[in-house]
Amino acid sequence: MHNKKLTEKDLKSLRVFISVAEAGGFSIAEKKLNMSKASISRHIREIEEKLSVQLCERGPSGFKLTESGLLVIKKANTALKALDNIKTEVDELQGILSGVLVIGVVEHILTNPQCHLSSAIAKFTEAAPHVKLELIVLNHNQLNRALSDRTIQIGIRGQFHENSRFNYQFLFIEKHKLYTSESSAKNKHNLALVYRPHPFTESVLASGEFNKGPDAAGLEAVAAFIASGHYVGILPENYASHINARHALVEVANSPVFQNRICAITESSKPLAQSEALFLKLLSQASEKP
Repeated sequence: MHNKKLTEKDLKSLRVFISVAEAGGFSIAEKKLNMSKASISRHIREIEEKLSVQLCERGPSGFKLTESGLLVIKKANTALKALDNIKTEVDELQGILSGVLVIGVVEHILTNPQCHLSSAIAKFTEAAPHVKLELIVLNHNQLNRALSDRTIQIGIRGQFHENSRFNYQFLFIEKHKLYTSESSAKNKHNLALVYRPHPFTESVLASGEFNKGPDAAGLEAVAAFIASGHYVGILPENYASHINARHALVEVANSPVFQNRICAITESSKPLAQSEALFLKLLSQASEKP
């Protein structure tokens, strides 16, 4: 019987496949991997034959992962990360911090003067020079999935309700309010609310004061609609101040004030690695400074 189990030889092919998927196709992956398309195709074909599935569609219409390909990417990333962590854990036994620490943050967090993420990164880089830091911007739901999938180790976002799956380290309060453009402030009741999937947006809509307006993905989109003079929208106070340097935004009269608890979040079922614990400690120290 043919042995279909993956072997050490297949690890390289899996890494090649992951690189192609991350690059979104063969052309970019060629440069990244310094390999020819023929060689890349051979690696992917070998994995497909071993698993008896098609991992991706490739041709004139472009590159697209199949359902099986998406599953293999997820499982392979978990397995390969576990292998990569062996050296990290051995180093920890010797008091050396190494490996990769991936942090996910919500958009525009640095516009808040209470955010001391950069200071924590500076201190961490000095204290753990052998750890490679990666920082990615994700929305609330993406951060939750990334923490659960363990593609990030620490997430920095608002805490709207407590979930037992996560541990929360409080950092600061971010205030959110209703804004409109200066030119349309007197006509606020005739304006619709820009809709961004968010607990604060749902709260305002539930009040019945505003009708639902256009959909917006991200704060930048919300601010663009508000600046047009035809809508009201919810923005963090610090971000609205930042936008106000170019577009005249004003707080809507009698606007509700939403308190967004910004926290550093980790998965509760997974013990903290030493590098994660160190970063959280430095982040806490930076946040406590006046």
